[in-house]
Amino acid sequence: MKGHPRVISYLQRAVNHEFSAVQQYVLQAVQAEMLGLKQFSADLRQGVQEELRHAEEFVGRMLRLGVTPHAGQPRAPQIGNSYIELLRFGLATEVDAIRLYREAAQFCERIGDVENQALFVRILNDEVNHFHELERALQALGNRSAA
Repeated sequence: MKGHPRVISYLQRAVNHEFSAVQQYVLQAVQAEMLGLKQFSADLRQGVQEELRHAEEFVGRMLRLGVTPHAGQPRAPQIGNSYIELLRFGLATEVDAIRLYREAAQFCERIGDVENQALFVRILNDEVNHFHELERALQALGNRSAA
C-alpha cells in the first residue's frame, strides 16, 4: 500500500457510495418510467453512467496505490413513489457525496496529497452540479404549484 491509510479509507468509502448511488438511480429510473416520467428516467440512466465512471476512477486509483478495493454492502436505496420523492432522495444522495468528497479533498490538501485531492475535487464538482440540477427541478415544481 502506497497511500495514506485515511486517504485509502476515503477512496473505499467513495467506491461504496458510488455503487450505492448506481443502485439507487437504476431503481429510480425504472420507477420514474413507470410514473410516466420518461425524460427524468432517461436523465437518471445518464446519471447511472456518470456514477459508474466515478466508481471506476476511484477503483483505478486504489489499484494504482496497491490496494484491492471491495464493494461493500450498499446502503438501502431510497426510491420514492412520486417525482418529488425521487428528486428529494436524489438530493440526499448527492449531499452525502458532497460531504464525503469535500472532507476527503480537505484532508488530502492538509497532508499535501495533490493527486488524490484533485480527484476528489473533480468528482465533488460533478456531484455539486448534479445536486443543483435536482434542486432546480424541485424548485420548478414548487413554482408550478405556486402559479
